[in-house]
Amino acid sequence: MAIPDFKQNYFELFNLPVQFALDGGLLGERYRHLQQELHPDRYASTSAHEQRVAVQYSSLVNEAYATLNKSLSRAVYLLQLAGMSQQQIAAEPVDGGFLIEQMELREKLESIHDLVDPDAVLDHLVTEIGADIKSHQAEFAEAYSVRNLDAAASACVKMQYLEKLLQEAEQLESDLMDKK
Repeated sequence: MAIPDFKQNYFELFNLPVQFALDGGLLGERYRHLQQELHPDRYASTSAHEQRVAVQYSSLVNEAYATLNKSLSRAVYLLQLAGMSQQQIAAEPVDGGFLIEQMELREKLESIHDLVDPDAVLDHLVTEIGADIKSHQAEFAEAYSVRNLDAAASACVKMQYLEKLLQEAEQLESDLMDKK
């Protein structure tokens, strides 16, 4: 095994450009290739040191893949690479209009149980949240590409709000399916 470079960033690890838009198929292909190279059976007859390095490298590959595979974690990671801390990202202000929209979406979600046909409303709500996430992903990609880190961080925070809301909506959807 070649000595892995534990200092390279996740994009370098997978030989991908440092950007928000990624080819998910290519990421998956490179991940599977690295995992094959690092399979424990390949190192069964090597020294304990080489086995430990392979396990550590495999762990790094898994962490890198998990980060780059999801758009929100990839956005946070890109901002961290650009020098922003998790606290700086979280402290980025979002506009009042967005917060009002969030409250309205949350109210719709909380009132689902009171409706005659909650499935239709919930489907529409999940679609609306998904579209909003895509919109803020595009906003992030644009801001990051021109190195407007404040705007990119603001878009990232909005994506975090929406991802949490989407998870809650999908959980509600699952709960409603279980009741049928």
